[in-house]
Amino acid sequence: MKTLSGASGPAGAAGTPVGRYRYLVVAVIWVAFLFCAFDRAAISRLLADQGFLKDMGLEGSPGRQGLLMTFLLLPYALSNIFLGPTADRWGPRKVLTVMTGLWSGAAIWMGAISSYSMMLIGRVIRGTAEGPLFPVTNRYIRYWFPPSERGGANAIWTSGQRAGMTLAVPLLTLSIGIWGWRSALFLQAALIPILVVPSIWFLTGDAPEDTVRVGIRERNYITENRASERGKSVGGSGDLSSLLHNYHFWLMVTFHFAVLATFSGLTTWLPKYLREARGFNVRQMVLFASLPYLGSFLSSLVFGFLSDRIGRRALLCTMSLAGAATSIGLAALVPNPIVSGLLMMLGMIMWGMGTPVYYAVMQQIIPAPIMATGIGIDNGLANFGSAMAPAVIGFLIGATGSYLAGLLFIAVLGLIGASGAAVLAMQRY
Repeated sequence: MKTLSGASGPAGAAGTPVGRYRYLVVAVIWVAFLFCAFDRAAISRLLADQGFLKDMGLEGSPGRQGLLMTFLLLPYALSNIFLGPTADRWGPRKVLTVMTGLWSGAAIWMGAISSYSMMLIGRVIRGTAEGPLFPVTNRYIRYWFPPSERGGANAIWTSGQRAGMTLAVPLLTLSIGIWGWRSALFLQAALIPILVVPSIWFLTGDAPEDTVRVGIRERNYITENRASERGKSVGGSGDLSSLLHNYHFWLMVTFHFAVLATFSGLTTWLPKYLREARGFNVRQMVLFASLPYLGSFLSSLVFGFLSDRIGRRALLCTMSLAGAATSIGLAALVPNPIVSGLLMMLGMIMWGMGTPVYYAVMQQIIPAPIMATGIGIDNGLANFGSAMAPAVIGFLIGATGSYLAGLLFIAVLGLIGASGAAVLAMQRY
């Protein structure tokens, strides 16, 4: 088996437990992902709000509605590739602090404007500022956690996005109902500088060696396990060219593309699908649009930590995406609205299983010195492809007059991605 493990357990040589400051670091990252998800949920919810659609001139135009997510994801993808390496150069703490400050600025812009073209500019700004988030986070995890704990650590921070989606839909629905659609954006603009930016700057560090709050036992535990990994890594040297010639890397990029296309497609269209195609009222829509993210939140936590115990992470990735694709395809085909909603929830539960496990595989494949650079390339290319998913689904809806083709499109992409992970599963990753 090619799964890496740490050189020692979660206790020092004398049996004394090491500290847990590294989990405070990943908790701060979790909060950043929580507010990252608020933006995605806000646009998803606004597409079901008639006041927003009227103000932006988007009524009866699903293709242009889908572009609101696409105009975030395309610059986001490019930013991953070109700004992701800044975390390797200047350190993740500085980069993440600046990024989250820009999120707040973009939210103010989008909440203040009154035209579709200006909203698209706001989406570009937000997407560019969000781009380095995944490279920065993987740089944190690679340096702060030994290999034997990375599945669980990844489960924590990836669950932040699902928790954000779960909380954001009802919270933003309430906010929009009381203060109007602009409040969904101004709420983010107010909370991010208060909760996120100071936490990153004052509570995290680029590595445990640079953080005075980390105890000596915990620092030694992390650095010794990290040193032992250098001799076992399957990612080769820190040379970018070697990574780009590693087909394992590209198989997981394909898997990641399908994962993100599924997420961006459902995030954009699920509330509208439940309202228009399945006839749900607002209360039912909020419930069935929130529960899938709650389910994926729980499944990502359970299977992330479980993967640290059982290994075979690529097999879990395969099961996750294949199961999600099957459930979403069936949800589109069944006639009963409640059954369709439950199948959507099952699909997101299956989808959530694989996300933290996927990053543990990538943290094994990509060498530490170019961790952020490698994840930036992966996340950028995967997002660049998946950025088209919301718009493609929108155009399929417009062309066919039905959501069926759009949901089956997501299901087919999921099966393609699962086949890439299956190749690594056969090699016992």
